[in-house]
Amino acid sequence: MKKSVTVIIPTYNRAHYIGEAIDSILAQDIIDCELEIIVVDDGSKDNTEEVVRNYGDRVRYLRQKNQGAGVARNRGIDEARGEWIAFLDSDDRWLPYKLSLQFKILENYPGIKIIHSNFYTFDGDRIIIPRGLDYWVMSLKGENTVDWSLAYPRKHRSSEFNILLDGKDFDIYAGNIFAALLHASYGACWTMLIHRSCLKDNIRFAAHFPTWEDYWYLCLLAEHNDIVFIDIATAENRGHRGERLTSRPDLIDPLKCHLAICQSIFMDSKSPFKPDIKVIEEKCKDLRLRLMKEYMKKGDLAGAKKTRTAIEEGGGFQAGMTASLYRLLTYLPFNIVSHMVRAKRKFSGR
Repeated sequence: MKKSVTVIIPTYNRAHYIGEAIDSILAQDIIDCELEIIVVDDGSKDNTEEVVRNYGDRVRYLRQKNQGAGVARNRGIDEARGEWIAFLDSDDRWLPYKLSLQFKILENYPGIKIIHSNFYTFDGDRIIIPRGLDYWVMSLKGENTVDWSLAYPRKHRSSEFNILLDGKDFDIYAGNIFAALLHASYGACWTMLIHRSCLKDNIRFAAHFPTWEDYWYLCLLAEHNDIVFIDIATAENRGHRGERLTSRPDLIDPLKCHLAICQSIFMDSKSPFKPDIKVIEEKCKDLRLRLMKEYMKKGDLAGAKKTRTAIEEGGGFQAGMTASLYRLLTYLPFNIVSHMVRAKRKFSGR
C-alpha cells in the first residue's frame, strides 16, 4: 500500500538554508511514497518566498505573520494531507534513509505509530556533536551519560529484525516515556514520524512558549502513546557559530517553560503512565528554586520575589543553607543584591 507523508518546515529568514532542507527531503530513498512538503513562512523579511516558489508544485508555500515556530508547525499540521506527519527545521537536513529506515523499523512494532531518532550537529563539513540528543538530555539533567533504558521499557538490537545500516546494527528502544519526560525532553521533533491518528485536536505545539514548544508537544504525544526510538542519526542539525556570545546560556525561559509543562500537563494528566503526584510536586519545587536562583544571578529581584512567593505557597523551602540564603537575598534591597551577585561572579570567575 502506498504511503503518504507530509513534511512540515517552519521558517523565518532562512532563505540561505531552506533549499538544503527541501533538497534533503526530495532526496529520500524511500519508494512508493507520496511526499507533501509544506513550508510555513513565519513572516520572513528575506527572499524565502522566492527560493521556495522555485520548487514549483513540489512544495506548498504558506505565509503568516510572525508568531513563532510552534504556531507555524501547528498550521502545517492543520493543512497536512498526508497519512503520516513529519517535521524538519529550515536550517537542518534529513539523511537520505530517514523515512525508509523508520518505516522499516515500525513494521516490527505493530500498534506503535510514532518513531524518532538521534541526530548529529554539524558545522560546515564537520560533525561537532556526534550524538545530539544525548547532548541535549545530559545538559538538561546535569549528567555525563544517558541510559535510554531508564526512559524506555524495551530494548532491541536492529539485527534482531535483520535491519542494518552500512552493515552495522544499532539499538532500538520502545514503550511509553511519559514519566521520563517529567525530567527532560527525550526527543527532537525534526526526527519524528507520526501517524495522524495520534494527533488528537489537543496535541499541538505550545503556541505561547518562547522556547521548548516541541517539549510540550512531545509530552502530549507520549501521554497516551508508546514511542519507538532508534539510537542512530537520521537527521543533521546545523550548528550556528556566534549565536552564543557568553559561556553561560540564559536558563530563565527554559525553566519557566519546563515548569509550565509540569503544571499544565503532568499535574492534570489522566494518563496511566503519569508519575506519582509527589514526584511531580518535587519537580515543580526544584524548578522554582532553580528559577529563583537564575533571577537572582541576573539581578531580577522582582522575578525572584515572585518565584519565592510561589515556593512558599507551594509548601515552602526545603532545609539547606543554599536555599535559605537565596530566600534571604530576595528580601534585601536591589542595589545590595546586585553588588553581592557581581562580587560572587568576580570571585568565581563567572
